[in-house]
Amino acid sequence: MTTEQLDSLVRETLLVEVLAQRVVEKLMARMKQALVVYTGSNISAAEGLEAMGRLRADGFTFRVLLSQSAARLLDVEAIRSVLEPEELWIGTPGDTPEALTKQYDTIIVPAATVRTVSHVVSCMADTPAAAVILDGLMRGKNVIVATDGCCPDHAERARRGFRMAEPLKQTLRNHLEALRDYGARLTSAPRLDEAVKRALASSFSPAGEKSRPAAAKPAGPADLRLSGHVISGRQLAACPSNCTVWVERDALITQLAADEARRRGIVLRKET
Repeated sequence: MTTEQLDSLVRETLLVEVLAQRVVEKLMARMKQALVVYTGSNISAAEGLEAMGRLRADGFTFRVLLSQSAARLLDVEAIRSVLEPEELWIGTPGDTPEALTKQYDTIIVPAATVRTVSHVVSCMADTPAAAVILDGLMRGKNVIVATDGCCPDHAERARRGFRMAEPLKQTLRNHLEALRDYGARLTSAPRLDEAVKRALASSFSPAGEKSRPAAAKPAGPADLRLSGHVISGRQLAACPSNCTVWVERDALITQLAADEARRRGIVLRKET
């Protein structure tokens, strides 16, 4: 190869890299335009709003839909002040749920309720909030859900006097596991911003990675690590028997996962 040919190849390579970077930047800018859906839960509402504020400071812009119950329960003016949304709707959005989800690659649910999750899991698009979330999942959008308000094991529920029977708790855990299987990314309200950023970053990973359940990553000779706020039996099924599995500090371990761990001698440990 001559010097001229080498110089030409270098210039072409640099041009391709510059163009690729610009494409990534444009895609990331589009993904930072998020549709936000609030339903009627105030568990960890303050922490969730702080996390949303961090996204706003990082360049995210929002259009916000609040259910009627969310508008009664939450501080709408605080949400408006922190998020500075382009539009904020209460009850009914300015367009159909299907038209809205077409416009956005990122759908954030800072406060999901038992009712909304149950409807989505049952494929019931009978409220605007459920319709947006379900349509987003059907279209393969990045749907990130803070589960504090719908997790049966959240400590705040006990403080508020909830004393659920174990079968009912298990049903609600199964709903969360099904929501994850549908493609939603589950997290806690204080870590909502981190989960959103991970979801966007995964969009630029190799094809197929986004749709797979969180994979185990080696952390040592006999250790594995599972990411995600809800650890399911399906995830543990991919881990070898008699190993140690580390999970996030505030991760919810479903009953199916706990049973799978006991059956196969897997030790579950939470990060500190």
